[in-house]
Amino acid sequence: MRIPSDWKPVAVGELQAHLGSFTNWVLCGGHSLDLILGKQTRSHGDIDIGVFRSELLSCLHAIGKESVFLCSSAGTRTPWDGEPVPAAVHDIWVSDSLREHWMLQVMVFDDEGEKVFYRRDPRITWSKDRHSLRIGEIRVLNPLITFLYKTNKTNLEEKEVMDIIALIEAPPNQPTQRAGS
Repeated sequence: MRIPSDWKPVAVGELQAHLGSFTNWVLCGGHSLDLILGKQTRSHGDIDIGVFRSELLSCLHAIGKESVFLCSSAGTRTPWDGEPVPAAVHDIWVSDSLREHWMLQVMVFDDEGEKVFYRRDPRITWSKDRHSLRIGEIRVLNPLITFLYKTNKTNLEEKEVMDIIALIEAPPNQPTQRAGS
């Protein structure tokens, strides 16, 4: 079985085409910060979306089993068998149909009812209506949540440092709306 080794991420505007009928996703990572800040802050080697665990199976079925790989903390990527995703899996990589390149990463957000839980400390929660902002036609992850994830690591990658600085240096009152607006 072929497993891709490099990234050829889809463009932000092409994401929905690769997600089929599944629409309840949010743009995450560096691309989301670019939309929030209104400019490209750095080059991007991948593209990330976020999905609530309660809706994950719908998302993955819409993508197609043949392109979905579950990521473990040990760095392995296992083809998805179509069954419920184990609770320990929070990252999923999606390949193109020929499995030549990685196209996008799905970040899993644990949720229950209207609450979302921070997986690194479940005492930290937020409501689903505060989970994302709408910028134009795209829903993006709340930048405070992005900041929370990026700063809570022992070893920050250079791209994470750049994203943190971009968030801190962002002018206040960016023209954004909550996703429900």
